[in-house]
Amino acid sequence: MAMKLTDNKWGFDLAKDNPFRIFRLLREVADESVGVENVVDLSRGDPGYGFSPSVHGREFYAFLLEVDMLLNNPNHHFVSDNRDSYEVLWEKIQAHAKQIYTEKKAERVLKDFYFFLTRIEKYAKEQGLNWDKKQIIFEMFKYAALSGGSYIDPQGETLTRLVVANHYNEKFGYGVDYRDLIFLQGVSHGIGTIFKLLNDPQCGYLKTGDTVLISSPVYAPYNTIMENRGLNIFSIPVNPETGDVVGNLDEILAKTPDNIKLICLIDPNNPTGFCNSEEFLEKVGKFAKEKNSLIVSDEVYSDFFFARKKTIMHVAPERTILIGGRSKIERSTGLRFGEFVVKKEGQKYITENILKGHSDKAKDLMQLLVFAKAPGGIRGEFQHVAFTTGPSQYLGISHMIFGDEDRAEYLKRIRVNMESFYEILGMKYNKNLYYSCFDLMGISGNKKTGVEAEEIFYGLAKKGVVLIPSNLFFSETDRAKKDYRCYARASIPNVTFSNLQKAAKLIKEYMTS
Repeated sequence: MAMKLTDNKWGFDLAKDNPFRIFRLLREVADESVGVENVVDLSRGDPGYGFSPSVHGREFYAFLLEVDMLLNNPNHHFVSDNRDSYEVLWEKIQAHAKQIYTEKKAERVLKDFYFFLTRIEKYAKEQGLNWDKKQIIFEMFKYAALSGGSYIDPQGETLTRLVVANHYNEKFGYGVDYRDLIFLQGVSHGIGTIFKLLNDPQCGYLKTGDTVLISSPVYAPYNTIMENRGLNIFSIPVNPETGDVVGNLDEILAKTPDNIKLICLIDPNNPTGFCNSEEFLEKVGKFAKEKNSLIVSDEVYSDFFFARKKTIMHVAPERTILIGGRSKIERSTGLRFGEFVVKKEGQKYITENILKGHSDKAKDLMQLLVFAKAPGGIRGEFQHVAFTTGPSQYLGISHMIFGDEDRAEYLKRIRVNMESFYEILGMKYNKNLYYSCFDLMGISGNKKTGVEAEEIFYGLAKKGVVLIPSNLFFSETDRAKKDYRCYARASIPNVTFSNLQKAAKLIKEYMTS
């Protein structure tokens, strides 16, 4: 074995070791046992192993790069040298497309380009900007931002924020605009930023001994972040196989300590794959208002749920910071393209009533978030840099605008994968998506009773199946009541249908042998 986390027979301890280190050890075991090409890795949350980003989106972005080279090159600098009208500029772009592509493809990319300009023109008007098509072309190609040629707006490019804001308005009716978004290097960057900001000694909003309300199980880094910062955790227990609160939510909330300053929602939940119910959101929103707590809602998986129309932003917009991202739904986690979304009423209320006296040098919440997302402290040492590159932003919105067909096929495959996975294991499927958090010992026909939990994960890795152990996704309180060491999280979008079936069959065979 190449590495050890704990000096025992298996090299890891499910009760102590970070699950995100354990799965890397298990992957090494699997690679050595069956060969890299035969491993089915269900431990990782990024879908790129089984599904690729939008082909249409990539084709369009490739054309944008061609136009960028036309307008920005050693002999021509678009910002200073451009004097063409829109009509002349459009003719040049058309001629360039016909020169480098076949007639059919040139026709297609030019149609897409005009469609793109029309869409951005519409979004800009709806969000208070009077941009015509010439202005949009200028915004796109000035300083070659989409090919990485320049630093960009610390909040994110206005043009790309227009697209993402429109997405939130169409899906949820939030009524936000480009000024209400701040781009991030993925949701994990946003999570780290929030706690860096709130725990900053001079900001001083969250102090050692303060309590954060969160669900259990939850994405394990949240538990680690809070433990490392001396924050207490009060958890709402959730059944990982149904998504339902265990017990009476009113009674649970009534037992919380007085110093609940922050409520963290991971909605849809990682690792369970369930959304919070509207009743849950209403009660937690009311509770937050009574405590005057800040709410941070991690919603990176929201786009996987078609029917979902209500979020905590509808219930408590004045105190909610939403963290979202394009990476998962567009199968492009490597773009590191996420965002903070804060409605204007939230920007005002959080600045004046929740973080009053805690914003240090920043004039308001949005400036404070921009300061804090940079490396270092929260006082704007690198406030001039966006930390979400131009190529990521423009490729991301290319996927958003032109990826409908690929996205629909992807979502269809996920649902088929979920149903097939549960069916093969002989477990009830309760309509969760993306993740499955399940008890290996609960598989029908299980014969591993009495076997060490570490041996089970190790044995599955030897068969070529890698799962992430979920024990430390559960709160300390929950772990004291029940042994969760045999619970696993499986990332269902991670693999193709055939590999998903292969993994489920191997798990079933191993657990029943």
